Amino acid sequence: MNSVRVTLYFKMQIISFILPIFTLATAVYSRDCQNTPGVANGACVTYYDGCGGRKLGSYKPTCEGNCFQYDRFGGVWAGGDGTFGTNCEVFSDTNCQNFIGQTGNQISRSGCKAFQGKSMKCWYRC
Repeated sequence: MNSVRVTLYFKMQIISFILPIFTLATAVYSRDCQNTPGVANGACVTYYDGCGGRKLGSYKPTCEGNCFQYDRFGGVWAGGDGTFGTNCEVFSDTNCQNFIGQTGNQISRSGCKAFQGKSMKCWYRC
């Protein structure tokens, strides 16, 4: 009985040590922006519930212009790396079909553009 407790104790110690390391490793590969727009590797798109409102999330744009979908957002900030710009097109539906506006090509961080959108396509360094 005691050997079972000791084995279980050590397994729990190993898990409590490995789990935070695994969590940190996956966070490095997340889509959230890690750097500030306008600096090297700083391209970023940040979306809010409204300009001046709560940040909902962010992601690093690519040259593919993939359709990014979110339940609903009310403001978008786009920024490049200081040399190359980021441009976003915003859509009112979740399939990037009903165009409502764009941020324009932003080389550094733009001001917040107010849109009531559900999806967007953003391009960086194309």
